[in-house]
Amino acid sequence: MGSRKTVMRAGTRARRQSILSAALDCFTRFGLASTTVEDICRESGASIGSLYHHFGSKEGVASGVFIDGIQRLNADLVKKLKRRKSAEAGVRLVVTQYCDWVTKHPDLARFLLHSRDIAFPDAARAELKRIHRDYIVEVFSWFAPFVTAGDMKRLPPDTYVPIISGPIQDYTRNWLAGQSQSSPVEVKGIFADAAWAAMRTVR
Repeated sequence: MGSRKTVMRAGTRARRQSILSAALDCFTRFGLASTTVEDICRESGASIGSLYHHFGSKEGVASGVFIDGIQRLNADLVKKLKRRKSAEAGVRLVVTQYCDWVTKHPDLARFLLHSRDIAFPDAARAELKRIHRDYIVEVFSWFAPFVTAGDMKRLPPDTYVPIISGPIQDYTRNWLAGQSQSSPVEVKGIFADAAWAAMRTVR
């Protein structure tokens, strides 16, 4: 019985993921507003009933793509951050990991940067607030000992991620829009240097 439930859960996750992947392809090709539920079903091979069962609506699918993408991006950073041994290595990683991730997943990154176009249901908004809060807490908890030790500037907790990540996010937004020629990977060292310069204490 346990094995059967495990197989069923795996099948459910696979079906859900196939819908999300197909939806991102459709949103990229047709645009969010022009994509229909039928487009997503045709691309994923899922029935309309299955899509509505998992997500409730096209807006639910779009929210799912966004939430899944944010969780994957955050989890990748946190996993790698825990392996770093110094404040400088951690700060630089926040920048370089984002550059690498965006370059590897440009369609998803572009979708995440246009979240204002998504009509998030209330439950999705609440989930995103929780994800953001947990991410900030986890990242700041890693940096906190270095702040205490004087290796990094002591600032309001909510300001660390925007100061470190804000400039590179602006750059990648322009790159994804075709307004910057150099890929994020090509310039990540420049932005990592700037982020560390903004965070390091001068003794």
